[in-house]
Amino acid sequence: LDGARRDGPWLAAGPIRPALRSCHADGVFRVGNLAGEAHPVIAEGISMAIQSGWLLSRALDGCDLADADARDRAGARYHAAWRRQFSTRIRAANAFAHLAMRPTRFAGLGGLIAAMPGTLTFGARLSGKVKPLC
Repeated sequence: LDGARRDGPWLAAGPIRPALRSCHADGVFRVGNLAGEAHPVIAEGISMAIQSGWLLSRALDGCDLADADARDRAGARYHAAWRRQFSTRIRAANAFAHLAMRPTRFAGLGGLIAAMPGTLTFGARLSGKVKPLC
């Protein structure tokens, strides 16, 4: 972003805290960035939030919410499904972000991508762009 300039006033800002987090604890189910956050370099935040809500709804389907043990079992199902769906995506996003933050160390990366455009498809697979919901 060397030489980049802001165009107009800030509209919104917040901390970026990419990580895998607990999806269910103390009877609380978490979706979106509360369950885990991918670095914005892969532009998956809204998609992951929507998908995590879908995964939670599947885990809760048929669950007796008045039964604490049933909620805990649903939470375990949700947590496992969430990790299957997003853990690789979050790790790949962190790796891509670290590459982008060290342009001098990875200066040849642009040339590699230009010479082998399939590396973009590989990166898209790693970041979850082509992974269907389970």
